[in-house]
Amino acid sequence: MLFRYLGITSAILLFFQISLFLFRRLYKYLPRKPKIFIPFLKFLKNAHIYTGIALVVLGFMHGMLALGRIELHTGWILWFGVLSMFIGYLFKNKVGKKWIIIHRAIGFILLVLLGVHYFFPWIF
Repeated sequence: MLFRYLGITSAILLFFQISLFLFRRLYKYLPRKPKIFIPFLKFLKNAHIYTGIALVVLGFMHGMLALGRIELHTGWILWFGVLSMFIGYLFKNKVGKKWIIIHRAIGFILLVLLGVHYFFPWIF
C-alpha cells in the first residue's frame, strides 16, 4: 500500500518540476505581470533541485516496493528518464547552453512516459 502513496507523491513531484517551466512561460507572456508571481517563481526555482532529488529517491522506492526487483517495466523506463535528467543536471556545465533545451524536452517526454506508466504499466 505504501508503494501507491509513493507513486502518487512521485507523480505530484514530476508535475511540480514541470510547473517551473510552465509558470515562467505564463509570466513571460502575460500582458500585466502580477506581483505574486515573482516570489512564487523564486520558490519554484529554489525548490527545483530538492524536489528533483526527492523524485529520484521516491521513484526508486516506489518501484522497488511495487515490483520487488528491477525488471523491464514502464515505471523503470520513467525512472531512468528522471535519473538521466538528474545526471544531465550534474554535467550541465560541460554541455553548455544546449543543456536547458534538452532538459526541457526530456521533461515533457517524462510527462508522456508518466501517462504510459499510469494507463499501461505492463505494456512490455
